[in-house]
Amino acid sequence: MKRKTLLLINPVSHLRPGFLINKPTRNQPLGLGIIAAMTPSDWKIKLIDENFRTFRYYDADLVGLTAFTSQAPRAYEIAQVYRDKGITTVMGGIHASMVPEEALQFVDVVVEGEAESIWPQLIRDFESGRLKDHYMGQFQQVIRQPKPRRDLFHPGYICSAIQTTRGCPLNCSFCSVSAFNGRHYRFRPLEDVLDELEEIPQKFVFFIDDNIIGHTQESKERAKELFRSILHRGIRKIWLSQSSINFADDPELLDLAYQSGCRMIFLGIESELEDNLEEANKKLNLKQGVISYERVFRTIQRHGIGVIAGLIFGWDSETPQTILKRARYARQCGADSFQTSVLTPLPGTKLFEKVKSENRLLYKDFPNDWQKFDYFEPTILHPVIPTEKLDRTIEKAKLMIYAPRTILWKNFKTFLRTRNFWAGWILSLNYWHYRNIFIKGRHPCQK
Repeated sequence: MKRKTLLLINPVSHLRPGFLINKPTRNQPLGLGIIAAMTPSDWKIKLIDENFRTFRYYDADLVGLTAFTSQAPRAYEIAQVYRDKGITTVMGGIHASMVPEEALQFVDVVVEGEAESIWPQLIRDFESGRLKDHYMGQFQQVIRQPKPRRDLFHPGYICSAIQTTRGCPLNCSFCSVSAFNGRHYRFRPLEDVLDELEEIPQKFVFFIDDNIIGHTQESKERAKELFRSILHRGIRKIWLSQSSINFADDPELLDLAYQSGCRMIFLGIESELEDNLEEANKKLNLKQGVISYERVFRTIQRHGIGVIAGLIFGWDSETPQTILKRARYARQCGADSFQTSVLTPLPGTKLFEKVKSENRLLYKDFPNDWQKFDYFEPTILHPVIPTEKLDRTIEKAKLMIYAPRTILWKNFKTFLRTRNFWAGWILSLNYWHYRNIFIKGRHPCQK
């Protein structure tokens, strides 16, 4: 009997290169690896990853796609190739979960939410000819996921990805994590995480948790136990992750993070202005006070860990002057590096519902226009700044932040503050990576 073939596809938007310019900023399609691991062993599985190879037709019995919002038009385009041939297509991931009715216009089946609880049933339904057009995943209080099929990932990934928690209660206005993964932190069993971590071949690892330490005492203690366990098992990786600014509040946690291999942490500070933070519903930052940012940076750096600070431009309360002032702030404050983005209303967020109700979406030809929702250009009609002027001002601010002299000076200061070779080495890539992404990556691909 011929084995059935499951084809998994990681599509990439062809509008702009963005994070795909540089190999170190490409993320493994972890969700597809997990889906592959849950598929029965009598299926043949193939993964096409457009991070490295443009899609070419490959025959299959069942096709599974995932997509962030900016990738959705490309996912639909590929799905149509298979629907034209009568091959069943399934789409999951955050975009399809936020707009399942739209996705069902372009694929045969939509998986909404986390797939672990329903993928085995979907496969059984397909095999028995009883496939439904919609499956709703249920939140698991304890995350039970198999180890992803890493053998299917392209060997060109420099940094591996692993997840230890899901969910976030902070519910920032621009973020769809709470809608997708829920507003409660949920944990994977530590032994599962550690077993997977030991099998990862890459030296560099990205913990893709939206907040590696959470904001409760329970979640902090759990993070400490993870770091202690990494040390106890003798796992030697260089890792980075994302956190809120309370990462700096616990010296023991910082020591354990560094000892276990942390050399970089991303903090979403978004803005240095309280009006912007109120728009963002960034309550933790407001509670701490923006004046504490530099204290947070210095505290983390004293423990040998570099800081990447996330900044967002384009808030309703912005003026061209405040945008350029933020660029000057970025150059002078103590963060080692910056990831800049333009405020973008993704479906499923409070921000999207707000600007849609106010008729302020600049692009409405969906799904094609979703490709513009990639954080690189204004997609909201600003209340006071004309769109072209807003775009030019943000570009000017980015050029200030990513000026070569600024990058080199920050790298030198990083090494002095952290006394850490790895932090300095990673941050020295700012010129070739973040600068390429946010300056060169701003412009359309030439293909």
